[in-house]
Amino acid sequence: MPAKLIVLSGSLCGEALALSAPQTAIGRDPDNHFSIADQLLSRRHCTVEAAPGGFVIRDLGSANGTYVNGTAVRERALEHGDRIRAGNSVLLFVDAEPTDASVACGIDIDALTQRIEIDARTRTARPPLDVSATLATAPSLQCHGLVGETPAMRAVYECIKKVARADCTVLICGETGTGKELAARAIHDSSSRRRGAFVAINCAALTETLLESELFGHERGAFTGAVGLKKGKLELAEGGTLFLDEVGDLAPGLQAKVLRALQHHEFERIGGTRTIRVDVRVIAATNIDLHAAVAEGRFRQDLWYRLNVVNVTMPPLRVRREDIPSLARHFAHKHGRAGSVEISAAAMHALIAYEWPGNVRELENAIERATVLGRPNRIDSDDLPQAVRDAAAASVTQPAALYHRNVVETKRRLILDAIDRTGGNHTAAARLLGINPTYLHRLLRNLHLRDAVGRQ
Repeated sequence: MPAKLIVLSGSLCGEALALSAPQTAIGRDPDNHFSIADQLLSRRHCTVEAAPGGFVIRDLGSANGTYVNGTAVRERALEHGDRIRAGNSVLLFVDAEPTDASVACGIDIDALTQRIEIDARTRTARPPLDVSATLATAPSLQCHGLVGETPAMRAVYECIKKVARADCTVLICGETGTGKELAARAIHDSSSRRRGAFVAINCAALTETLLESELFGHERGAFTGAVGLKKGKLELAEGGTLFLDEVGDLAPGLQAKVLRALQHHEFERIGGTRTIRVDVRVIAATNIDLHAAVAEGRFRQDLWYRLNVVNVTMPPLRVRREDIPSLARHFAHKHGRAGSVEISAAAMHALIAYEWPGNVRELENAIERATVLGRPNRIDSDDLPQAVRDAAAASVTQPAALYHRNVVETKRRLILDAIDRTGGNHTAAARLLGINPTYLHRLLRNLHLRDAVGRQ
């Protein structure tokens, strides 16, 4: 039996493609082996290619990226059970000969593969397979990009699992950078609406007039510059999910229109007279206290009641520090240039000690910075932002602080001695120390040695 890609969600949900060709192209154009009519897909989005020992997926510079188990990838070897997200579609990779250690995210592979196959050459399909019952028990939310096993995150997973079974409005609360959009995608991908689109809009990123046009669309001639009819996000999300990010920043006038759309599932385009009915689930997210905003008169109480049917709260990173090592390794693998990236004990200590006011997003940025500035296969504490290193130094006990100072002083002496022995040639000094010249320049900056080198 050849390896396969099975569509778990999206417009082709339930269909499968046998990976019998050396290269299988996925994208919006009809000439792809797997053509999916989805505006979030690029014309040629990605390829799955046969390689020694398995298959490799390659992103072809797509606009919206290719994700494997929630991680954006440029090129990656596929393993049995990997979930690939491209646009609104999620595809399951099924290996022809999986190893005993391979996992398929808890899905019954036999039940999914016994009925459907699309031949890579003819692209002829049998009637689609109903995967609802199989996906009802689909497990690990890490497949959606959520990482963490602390009690706080397990409570979030359990809440998402229950909410996905219903079709109610959901309000996701939490500080900036805690993963509210990932939680919204997890709810959508685990729900009965997974075949439909997941359409997101940031309510804080646009002016009131532009946001109204983006949400509800407009008719031709509705205002200056409206040269044609435009469908809004609410209409584009028909049969799927509309995600309203930063909903607390909605202008008062728009709050009334959104409330009516939620209450009656109908709206009118700007400049239009025809009432349009929609079947859309709304998931909203905010990083502000909406209850306080209601008390201050900045947010409509009736809209808050309508949005807050079920509340999911994403915990800040500082209350789940036990998840930092797994998150750090996840981001190091995601952004690393050499595949496997090791994080030193000192760097991990610094990551755990820092408060992370920007939460998971700030942690990802710090790890990405370290993979760019550091060595290809290792992250040291010197590669981390200064604020993270300072937090580690402040958290150590007195004996450890003495050790830290001695280590720093030893580094300074070794670097100054190497530069002195090579007559000020930094490249030769780096070679003598056995490090990269770029890394040497960064150490000179971080250890405040530029003035001392100038005096030498």
